[in-house]
Amino acid sequence: MRKYRSLFLAGALTVSLLAVPAVLTTAGAAPADASALAADGNYWVWEHTNRGGASCGWAGNDTDWRTCGATGTFDMNDKASSWWNNGYAGSYGDVRVYADINYGGASTCAPNGSAGNVPWEWNDRISSHKWVNNCGY
Repeated sequence: MRKYRSLFLAGALTVSLLAVPAVLTTAGAAPADASALAADGNYWVWEHTNRGGASCGWAGNDTDWRTCGATGTFDMNDKASSWWNNGYAGSYGDVRVYADINYGGASTCAPNGSAGNVPWEWNDRISSHKWVNNCGY
């Protein structure tokens, strides 16, 4: 019985992942329940805790969060309060965030697949990011 149950659950997971719609990388486009989605290759941030408010997602590096989204007109500089690294696992799957524009100032790292509210010491303080091979911890 256990063998059949495992096969059923694996099949159900496969079907549910195939049914996930594509997510756009524009301000406000990230889903509220992002943890249910398969990796879309983006690093997401929201302006409020618990994935609330406006959001922005990036597939690549960004030296200046004053412009983000598909049109580059949305400002997320020093506004991020929650995050999700939904990048692809493997090389350059982790994201290093920086306090200043152009990868300057203090930095911390978001391992692939992790998410949460920005710690108080980083809340509304992030200005740039880049994908890295390993967070180093």
